[in-house]
Amino acid sequence: MKKIITLLALVTMLTGSFATTTAFAANDSAQYISGARFINAFHGQDEYNNEILIAMYEKDGELIAYINDGISHVYAGCTEKDTTMNQIGAVEQYTVGGTFVFNFFESNGIPAIVMDDGTVYAGEYLSEYVVTEVMKLD
Repeated sequence: MKKIITLLALVTMLTGSFATTTAFAANDSAQYISGARFINAFHGQDEYNNEILIAMYEKDGELIAYINDGISHVYAGCTEKDTTMNQIGAVEQYTVGGTFVFNFFESNGIPAIVMDDGTVYAGEYLSEYVVTEVMKLD
């Protein structure tokens, strides 16, 4: 989280204010999300200070996820379905690239993600502008 917070602080200071299983290289991001509609973005941290940033886009009826863990990143097609989890209740389950699964939910107004290995990331929503600035640093 420190990396992303530092990055977000720097961006603020400088500016003053899948249906498919294809993964895309960062230098191809403009090609794959150009013209796409930004849906939402989540930045979270787990109990060990590991971070994740996930942004969702829609283009031509397909969902595209941008995932950045502070070390690497990927653009990939994804699918979404509503389901339930024990002790949580209703969640939105996303499968990215056919293999990476995470479950999104809110608890007391705080957005969170539970990975399929049980890791929980609690965090905040990000604007499209902030995600775009992070992508420029990829």
